[in-house]
Amino acid sequence: MIMAGEETHRPGPGVDEGATWVFDLDGCLIDSLTGRSLRPGAVEVLSQLRDGAVAVMMWSAGGAVYAQERVTALGIERYFQSFHDKQGRGADGRYTTEGFLSGRRLVILVDDHPEDLPIDADVVAVRPYLAANPHDRGLEPVALRAELGRARS
Repeated sequence: MIMAGEETHRPGPGVDEGATWVFDLDGCLIDSLTGRSLRPGAVEVLSQLRDGAVAVMMWSAGGAVYAQERVTALGIERYFQSFHDKQGRGADGRYTTEGFLSGRRLVILVDDHPEDLPIDADVVAVRPYLAANPHDRGLEPVALRAELGRARS
């Protein structure tokens, strides 16, 4: 695990208060072809979540260091509390999360491959972001979930 800073953020109203949001990187927040294009709407969604959630984390099959380097190059590292490897898979072939999510009460995973996530996970599935596309609206399910969190407050 790599910590992104020592900043402290108090949860704002709504947005699944007390939640930990965990984002995949490639194909979810950045394009999977070049890794240089930030998905449209990412800054707005991350800003909204960071203001309302206890933690916003990044995990990647490319590893924690790779993830931190990519988001730093794109100027969005400030939105993430920490970076983690997608370290292993369970007997069912799905990624395991126990190592870095143990003890967290509400965890929401955002990924373009929900079929690879733990069967009992709370997942917001997004369409894969393959190449730069200024018209992409793939993060709308995340924005909708965040707005629903606000409505419950």
